[in-house]
Amino acid sequence: RLVDAIHEKGLQTPNLFATTPLNHAETTSAIREALDTGSALPANLSVHCFVEALQQLCFSLAVPIISPALFPTTEVGPETIQSLTRRLLEDLQPISYNVVVYFISFFRECLLYKESNNLAAAHLARMALRMCSPPNPSIVLDSGSLARRAGMQLILLHLLETSSI
Repeated sequence: RLVDAIHEKGLQTPNLFATTPLNHAETTSAIREALDTGSALPANLSVHCFVEALQQLCFSLAVPIISPALFPTTEVGPETIQSLTRRLLEDLQPISYNVVVYFISFFRECLLYKESNNLAAAHLARMALRMCSPPNPSIVLDSGSLARRAGMQLILLHLLETSSI
């Protein structure tokens, strides 16, 4: 429902996925309440409020959509990107696979309006990584973990920039 609301409210909106709305805690709460109760989503909110609610929903999941255990352990480069991407998709649990494919498809559609919404594939790859595998703020990542996160971001960028999944 959140992705549909974002789509309906405008993929062409400037600074989509880059603007935090005012009173975002209050508006996110109202949106989450509507989702939880099955009632209509608030109609008077900006698209940025729904983007924020989608991000917060992903950040609050007990289990990440992409487990850090699936992050690449080898360097991601032109010669390995295709096989690492395939391995990721094969190793995802079915529900996680569906969510990743859905998000990638949605973000590709957002990129169709990049001239008006100011989005770039690299920005959406970072956003997809944060949404699918939020970093734990209480853990300081070592250089190896940071490199693995960077590798996963490259895989997500590859998925955004290629026509096949």
